[in-house]
Amino acid sequence: MTNDMGDTAKLAVLIAEARAMNVEVLPPDVNESQVAFAPARNGEVIRFGLAAIKGVGEAAVEAILAARREAGRFGSLTDLCARVDSRSVGRKALEALIKCGACDTFGETRASLFFEIDRALARAAESKQDKQSGQSSLFGMLEEASPRVQVSGPKLPEWPQSDLLAAEKELLGFYVTGHPLSPYATVIEQYALTTIDKAAKLPNRTLTRLGGMVGAIQNGFSKKSNKPYAMVTIEDMQGTMQMLCMNENYDKYKELLVPGQAVMIVGEINNGEDKPKIFPQEIMLLDDAPKKYTKQVHLRLHTAHLSPPQIETIHALTSAHGGACPLFLCFMRPGGEIIFIEAHEKYRVTPSRHLQQAVDEQFGEDTYYAKIDTALPEKQARRWERKPENGNGNGE
Repeated sequence: MTNDMGDTAKLAVLIAEARAMNVEVLPPDVNESQVAFAPARNGEVIRFGLAAIKGVGEAAVEAILAARREAGRFGSLTDLCARVDSRSVGRKALEALIKCGACDTFGETRASLFFEIDRALARAAESKQDKQSGQSSLFGMLEEASPRVQVSGPKLPEWPQSDLLAAEKELLGFYVTGHPLSPYATVIEQYALTTIDKAAKLPNRTLTRLGGMVGAIQNGFSKKSNKPYAMVTIEDMQGTMQMLCMNENYDKYKELLVPGQAVMIVGEINNGEDKPKIFPQEIMLLDDAPKKYTKQVHLRLHTAHLSPPQIETIHALTSAHGGACPLFLCFMRPGGEIIFIEAHEKYRVTPSRHLQQAVDEQFGEDTYYAKIDTALPEKQARRWERKPENGNGNGE
C-alpha cells in the first residue's frame, strides 16, 4: 500500500479504500507481516507492516524478518525470544508487539502473552548462555528436540475489548480489530445527519447533526475573555474533526467532554479554514439521541409467523421500555397488505438502542423501525466572532 508508515492521514485513506473494496485489513503479525503494508494469505487480506508499530524500532523489525527467513515461522513467544537478539527485540518491543495483536498468531490471549514476557526472555537468555558455555539445561534439550516448544504460563482471560482497541489505536494509529463506536453504529446511521468525512464537504456554516466519540482534549483560556474553552477531537468510523467548545456551551457541556464518551452533536460546520471544525450548539450522550429524535416506533410483524406467546413478548418488551413515544404495530400479511395499528398510550415506549436490539433478537432484524425527526434548531448567534470590517470597528 505505502512505505510511508508515518503518514497517518494517507494510511487512513488507503485503509478506508481497502475496506470499501471488501479487502480486510488485519493487525500486524510476526509470522506474516513485512516491513510495510503488504498482501497476505494469497492476496486475500492486507497486513499492517511491522514498521507501523510504535515502540518497535527498525532493528527489531530487521531481526524478526531475518529470523523468519532463516528458520521459518515462530511457534511461540518463547521461540520468538530464543531466535532474535534481545538487544534488538527487548521487553518494550515485545510489549508493543503483543498489545497491537502481532503475537495473536500464537493462539494465546494478549493478557497471557503479556504476562509471559519476562519468563520467555529469561528462558531465551538461559538457553543462549548455556550454548555459549557448552552446557545443556533441561529446557535446552527440549528446545533442541522441538525448537517450537512452549512451556505455557497461566491462561489469563483476555483484556476488556475497550483496552484492546485503545492499545491498537495507541500503537498503530488505528482501530483494527474493531471500533469503540461499533455498538452505536446503528444509532449513528439512523440519527446523525452526516458523517465527519461528508461534513468536511458541506457548505461553510452548515448546521448539522453528527455522532462520534470524544478523543483528545486540549483545554485553555481565551486571551480575549479569559474564559475556559476546549478544543476536542471528535472521531467517528470515517474520520476525525475538531470541535471548539467555548463560552456558555463549554459551561453547559464540559461534563460530557470525557475521552471515550460517545456523543451526538448538533453544531455548525466551519469549512472556511485549512481543517474543518464543528462549533456545537448542543451535545448529548449518543444513547440519548433515540429518545430525543424518535417521533414514532414501529414494530413490523409478519402475521404468518405471529403467535400468542410472541404477543406476550411484545407486551413484556413495551412494559420494560415504557415511555412517551407512540408505538405502532405494523402487521404484514402474506398477500403483501400492511395493517397499521397505533397501540394504546399505556404501551408507549422509550426508544433506545437496547430496545431495538431486544426487539430484533426476538423477532428478527428489521422488525424495529424508528420514524426520526430530522429537523434542526435555528442557528445560535456567534457572539464571540469578529464582525466584518465595515461594522462598528470594535472587533467584538
